[in-house]
Amino acid sequence: MNEKKSEAKIIIPFFIIRFLPTRLNKRIKKIDSEIGNVLTGIIQKQEGIMKTCEAPNDNLLGLLLESNQNEIEDRGLKKDVGMNTNDVINECKLFYFAGQETTSVLLNWTLVLLSRFPNWQTLAREEVIETFGTKQPDYDGLNRLKVVSMSFYLTSLNH
Repeated sequence: MNEKKSEAKIIIPFFIIRFLPTRLNKRIKKIDSEIGNVLTGIIQKQEGIMKTCEAPNDNLLGLLLESNQNEIEDRGLKKDVGMNTNDVINECKLFYFAGQETTSVLLNWTLVLLSRFPNWQTLAREEVIETFGTKQPDYDGLNRLKVVSMSFYLTSLNH
């Protein structure tokens, strides 16, 4: 008779792996904590500016905090109304990372399309050289790049 040895196998469900104290998970937790600390500081600074009315809320974070404050005041300071600091931090992360991904995709598709249409690539290159030459690009110069801007607009319309 052949006896087969049974080996004990440990099966760990996939969703539990992220809770194990692996080197990668510790690094992820540390980075998340650092991002949270930085964003908390930025949020507190913006709230301080809003309280002293030093500047208008002309940025996304200021508008988000102002809207949240209005919601809380309109609903009578109830506990379940509005966003807490962690909610605001998560919204900031969402906007940042979603915007980064969107920008990356737009740049990649623009490069793909410019490679397919060499005449547009040549026009864009000549415009950049004419505008900046050998100096470092600046904001005002970037606003004058009509062919490059048109390339981005056409890419965003097509994809």
